[in-house]
Amino acid sequence: MTRTISTSLAGVLQSLELERPTLVSTEDLKRILEAENVRTPPRTVAARLKEKGWLLPTGQRGVWEFAPAELAGAYSSCEPVIGLRAYLVKHPDVSCGLTFQAAAWAYGYSDRAPIRPEVAVQNGNFSGIFPSSLSLSSFTPVLGYERIKDVPVLARESIVVHMCEKPSSVRSWESAKEWFVELAAFLEQEKIMTELSNRPQSVKSRTGYLLKKIRPDLAGFIYAEYKPKSKIWFGPRRKLLRHDNKWLIADTILPFDPERLENAI
Repeated sequence: MTRTISTSLAGVLQSLELERPTLVSTEDLKRILEAENVRTPPRTVAARLKEKGWLLPTGQRGVWEFAPAELAGAYSSCEPVIGLRAYLVKHPDVSCGLTFQAAAWAYGYSDRAPIRPEVAVQNGNFSGIFPSSLSLSSFTPVLGYERIKDVPVLARESIVVHMCEKPSSVRSWESAKEWFVELAAFLEQEKIMTELSNRPQSVKSRTGYLLKKIRPDLAGFIYAEYKPKSKIWFGPRRKLLRHDNKWLIADTILPFDPERLENAI
């Protein structure tokens, strides 16, 4: 695809080539236009740049991906988290972060990102419309977010607790088995206990059950502090896959037995 630009907008494109932003917002274009003394409205400029293939859609209104000249065409970088990055340009105060396999990929525990990266959004903290390229789940972490690949990511301990608070939100537990062992090796006792501190007994028991063989040290601390007293379901109430008498867990969802996971330490 041959991409051209009018003389009047050549300075704008030159500025973008020099700055090389991954994302360009309406506010960015306004700043560049003012510096170039161009009076054309930013949205008009954006429309022209989109038409010629210099700006690509992100799913977030008013934010586009810049396709520099070196790409030789209107080709996206196909960056898995660009949808979240574009959303946060417009909604920087929304508390959210990658979770599940998307977070495992960000940490380097999974060699691939999901087609629709999973994002945990704090309860009641939705703002605007999230891009359809993201898969959303409601979860409020106690621990702070990590910053990886220029987006917020749940702490490792928060990911595990999220999995146990919303087990049905995990798209594929079979895939999770591939990266969970490596993630579990880096879990810290103080952080996992902090993340669990004010959560329901059901979440605490599921977490201990999931970690009982892969991190028996952490499972031991959880059991000593939060010994279960009644039956808890791990997954929807349906035919049992297995039952754990110690943790009083009725497991209906896991495609693997936590008892058979290898010790991560």
